[in-house]
Amino acid sequence: MWRAAAALALLPACGDGSKELIDTAQVALEGANGISADRVMDSQWGQGYCTRIIVSNQHPSATTGTWSVGLDVGPGAIFSSWDGTFSGSTGQITVTPLGNNAAIPPSGDVEFGFCASIPSPGIQPVILSVDSDLPPMGNGVAIAEYKFPAAIDAMVSPDYATELWASFYRPASLEAGRQYPLLVFLHGNHATCGTGANPRVDNNNQYAQTGTCPANYVVVANHRGYDYMASDLAARGYFVVSINANRGIHADPGSPSDEFAIGPRGRLVLRHLERLSRWDSGAEPTPPELGVDMLDRIDFDQVGFLGHSRGGESVRFAYNEYRRSGSPWPALIESPVSIRGIFEIGPTDRGVNGQLFNADQTAWNVILPACDWDQSDLPGVRPFDRMMSIAEPAPFFKSFYHVWGANHNYYNSEWQQADFFGPGFTGCIDHEELFDPAEHGSPAQRETGRFAAASFFTANVGAQRDEAANALFDPAFPFPDVPYRVNRGYHPGGDATYSLLLEDFINPTGTSSYGLPNSIGGTISVEHTMVSQHDPSHRGARIHGVVAGSSTFFQSNWSAAGTGFDLTGYDYLDLRADVGWRSDPISATFLVELVNADDSRSSAVAIHEFLELDSPPRGNTTLQTARIPLSSFSGAALGSVRGVRLTFSTPLNGDSLYVANIRATRATTASPAASARLAPIASSAAPRRSVARDAGAIAPEPRRITAGNAIKSVRRSGVDGVELTLTSAEFFDLRATNLVLTVGAERSIRARHPNGDLHTVQFLLPRAAFDRLAAREPVKVDYGQGSSVIWDFGHLDKTSLAP
Repeated sequence: MWRAAAALALLPACGDGSKELIDTAQVALEGANGISADRVMDSQWGQGYCTRIIVSNQHPSATTGTWSVGLDVGPGAIFSSWDGTFSGSTGQITVTPLGNNAAIPPSGDVEFGFCASIPSPGIQPVILSVDSDLPPMGNGVAIAEYKFPAAIDAMVSPDYATELWASFYRPASLEAGRQYPLLVFLHGNHATCGTGANPRVDNNNQYAQTGTCPANYVVVANHRGYDYMASDLAARGYFVVSINANRGIHADPGSPSDEFAIGPRGRLVLRHLERLSRWDSGAEPTPPELGVDMLDRIDFDQVGFLGHSRGGESVRFAYNEYRRSGSPWPALIESPVSIRGIFEIGPTDRGVNGQLFNADQTAWNVILPACDWDQSDLPGVRPFDRMMSIAEPAPFFKSFYHVWGANHNYYNSEWQQADFFGPGFTGCIDHEELFDPAEHGSPAQRETGRFAAASFFTANVGAQRDEAANALFDPAFPFPDVPYRVNRGYHPGGDATYSLLLEDFINPTGTSSYGLPNSIGGTISVEHTMVSQHDPSHRGARIHGVVAGSSTFFQSNWSAAGTGFDLTGYDYLDLRADVGWRSDPISATFLVELVNADDSRSSAVAIHEFLELDSPPRGNTTLQTARIPLSSFSGAALGSVRGVRLTFSTPLNGDSLYVANIRATRATTASPAASARLAPIASSAAPRRSVARDAGAIAPEPRRITAGNAIKSVRRSGVDGVELTLTSAEFFDLRATNLVLTVGAERSIRARHPNGDLHTVQFLLPRAAFDRLAAREPVKVDYGQGSSVIWDFGHLDKTSLAP
């Protein structure tokens, strides 16, 4: 440590030479033998930095004298170093120990350090590899990184330089001759440079454009925010590649045909697959920093994708781009790729060139964070809606996993501020949060993601997969006793053999999906309608104005009286249901009966035995799925069933009930235990945190920022554009949604941050839109409909337009 202080004292830019802890970034890489390396930036200034590398030993044995760390100092030049033998002073180098720090005891650590001069601010060293003379740990995990120089890649993003940078996770000990299933992760839209600690504030995006960060900033390792998932899966026998999309991708402001730059993100995923396939085939040698020869090591027949936020929609895009007719990627990727499952977390669903993307013919699950303030309308449910109607040659299940108390950001441990971080609001609406608003991340929330991702991939990806783990997503099975609540949606996939459409409410009110009149009794109103926040193509029934009684019912008729559908080959009656938001937290229920061909009815089953119909958090009616065993309907003539009756013998307390997607389905999930099969989910067995925290709570008003805002300039841009430059003391956070400029009645999402400064944003308005404005119009910036924050800039004076 004294050597670091002495080196700092040599530099006039370092002030008094005192050591200041900047940050720990490029989180420890871990070798196959339990040795890890952690980088700590002690100080940075415009033309240099000083850093320490802490080398730790998690192996049960002490090192016997040999360890090494691979570093890339880029264009920097080391001018002072200590406690290590350095193979060079610039570019890629290897550091080995001196005699006094060669032996590292179990659970111990040593360190070395150096100072370097750099040609421009923000350049930082990168840990490439770590190794020692210890034998591999049998149940350990090795973490390495690969990173290639940035360049324009016309197939990925023709306008911005991108780079192939990823973390690589694998079992520490590899079996001879074995190929390992591959999982590819992609993070979402987030700033690339951060400063400070507890929390680190990520308020600069310079790295996206230049590959450097300003002085006293660190590169945000967005891809390392899923270490907790990736390490768990690597320990289970997977190769995991977590892609960093910082460079170029996050500089792309999008276009009218691809507002969220989903295409470049998805093609970056495919470019990584291409490079991995070349290492696997031997067309290129494996980079030594990976610590293992990848020749014939990857099972490309067993591949899975995970994406968060924009990364979720992007891996769905990559899946479709690889499969589309005329795609160049099957020829570029050396081995044919079979993508066995896609797992998304809080994804966008904006589309590219007017096309929305589904995940048919593969298993698919989406986490919907119930406390998501970035994607507050939970657009990840929309692909689920669409895929309910897509026939597949074989059953590939689709599911959603609506996690109460989870926000958008804290599934990535590098994102250290919640998606709603402002005065006057501290958490979720209508339910308890899984995060402490005073903390900067949430181990409890991450556990909901780790558990679901591990279950999904071990069940669907890999030659030795355990398909019974899919019971976590299938409401035919009870949910585990965990300290959080999840509402589940499920569709078994396949064609009518596996999921027979009975009622989708696609015809006008009063008419079933098969063109027959439906029936109602008592005082009740039923409307076939779109359901708010769901896909526009999706329909459901809104049931309201109910006066409860044994004769108050709605009946969907699929077949004429005297005839019926043969349901003997099916196992369940599936339906989706939810109630609208309400202040009364008491659960609703109704009775379900099957109607035989002769109009006799089966016994009634109470819906609350299979799902909880209480007020959904923030009113997000995701339409959870109930799967009722057909065997529960005594008296049903399953060979000839003409309809289903919903009877409202208990009041809905003046609220609306939404029902959708009534199906007869087959069992496709392997049972984890015979005793658990078909067990109903009784309300009394619901997981903890299952009721509203504050009855009647409503969403806070958007936070309005007025102080420190300024319209810096209004200038012509070309012959048909006007550029508005706005600044604010509170930075414009990069989120899944784009910033939106509103001037009077005109709007624009065409924005950029010059030099990566997130305190400044430049919007482009068409000249025709500018000319339509009145002399003085109010100006604001937000994230569109449902935005939790609004920047007010007063009024625009049109006469301020400069040449």
